[in-house]
Amino acid sequence: MIIAVNIGNTRISVGFFDDASSCVKYKLELSTDYTKTVDEYFATVKLIIRESGFDIDGLCGGVVSSVVPQLTETLCETVRRFTGEEPLLVGPGVKTGFPIKIDSPAELGGDMVANAAAVVAKNKNENNTRASVVVDMGAVTTVSAINKHGEFVGCSIIPGVQMSLEALHGNTALLPNVAYSAQTRAIGKNSQESVRSGVILGHAMMLDGFVLRFAKEMKATAEEINCVITGEYAKYVLPMCRTSFEYDEELTLAGLWFIYRKSKEIKA
Repeated sequence: MIIAVNIGNTRISVGFFDDASSCVKYKLELSTDYTKTVDEYFATVKLIIRESGFDIDGLCGGVVSSVVPQLTETLCETVRRFTGEEPLLVGPGVKTGFPIKIDSPAELGGDMVANAAAVVAKNKNENNTRASVVVDMGAVTTVSAINKHGEFVGCSIIPGVQMSLEALHGNTALLPNVAYSAQTRAIGKNSQESVRSGVILGHAMMLDGFVLRFAKEMKATAEEINCVITGEYAKYVLPMCRTSFEYDEELTLAGLWFIYRKSKEIKA
């Protein structure tokens, strides 16, 4: 069994996998807290696991991706305590199973690498040769392009849903702090509806537009593109998208598992 950890700006996802399957056997999530020590993270994860009754006997390896440099070593050491082994840290030099065709591959966040790894691996398993658009809706929204050859060719990075709502409320005198809910009407009749229209419905319209533009730049039609979406805010936006996205809640963790397995194959 291995442990996969994805350190995001607002939350940390922890998943446990057996050696033979890319499906998460058990998952937990923590708030990203810069002040916590290794002891605190270790104790918190251990307590949650114990109370859940999940058995982590046989845990023998780990993989970590991080977009929060201040916490990378803290969580790597936490993984070491659980496994007794050095975790694989997704970054420059790690074999991902696909080429990264951007100006500086080292700039690509570990979460985006993991998402792409999961999609590329699944496409190969299904003999799917279509280009893919991969959306991750977390603290920021990322839209990634993978061409029909299985190469990561670039992305767009946009302020996320929560970030956008907080910016509107925090930088204006009258606009309210808006709760998440479905917004199907573009013309808002009050401040709450208008903000939701701009941010949540606006995100859906933006994603539809990116799929069209990405498809054109990859010399495909929108219907030929394989579209995948993940992230904590996807559930609010996905119902309003015209694009047919496949929702995969565990995409990033599954991608970390694929990268870990690829690393072990190469070493063997």
